[in-house]
Amino acid sequence: MSSAMISQLHQNIKQDSEELLKLKMNLIYGYRILARYGIGVGLLGHLTARLPGSNTFWSYQWGDSFEKVTMSGLRECDFDCNVITGDGEVNDSLKIEGHLYAARPDILCITHHHSDNCLALGSIGEIVLPFERSAARVYNEMVLLEDFDSAHTDPVAAKEFVDTLGDKNCVMMQHHGVMICGKSIQEVVVKTKEVEISAGVQLKAMAAGKLKLLNHKEAQRAYDFKSLE
Repeated sequence: MSSAMISQLHQNIKQDSEELLKLKMNLIYGYRILARYGIGVGLLGHLTARLPGSNTFWSYQWGDSFEKVTMSGLRECDFDCNVITGDGEVNDSLKIEGHLYAARPDILCITHHHSDNCLALGSIGEIVLPFERSAARVYNEMVLLEDFDSAHTDPVAAKEFVDTLGDKNCVMMQHHGVMICGKSIQEVVVKTKEVEISAGVQLKAMAAGKLKLLNHKEAQRAYDFKSLE
């Protein structure tokens, strides 16, 4: 941890609960880890999280990017993206995540990014399939959404987005990358990295020949094992 992060941590200890402080630190670590793998770099990557039962969530202020976010750059906002802790603005497209948080109390963290492999796989109308054990981390958890572009501004499109996700945790958005939900920052960050890698390997396998999938029993066993990590 850098001296700047330690200084910011000390400044926030008195005003943040232990649970909130842990969430904010894990967000910072999550941004750094994803940026290290080239995921979410730039202005438009999403990594948001909230405490259980909260009607607000945390992101970073507009103008930052994953590799630059610090504790002082984190912002708390309501489900309509109105900043309520701190000043400035957040990415307005985070409103779709507000819809998901409102509809799914079990979701505590969401990522969205436009990295190469998921963009390419989504563009051909495919999702990550259980062709190997790491890809089985999202077995029966990923759905494809073709029409999504106005989901953060159009209530009808937002409802379609939420309904398409249903009780799943991953949405491959055709021509627009992927969104991954989960119950902790750690779970979602790891899943985000693995999905991007698996999407790349799947594209290579599909280019080489017919993709052969794990059978249901093998895929379910791999999914169950991955869920324990």
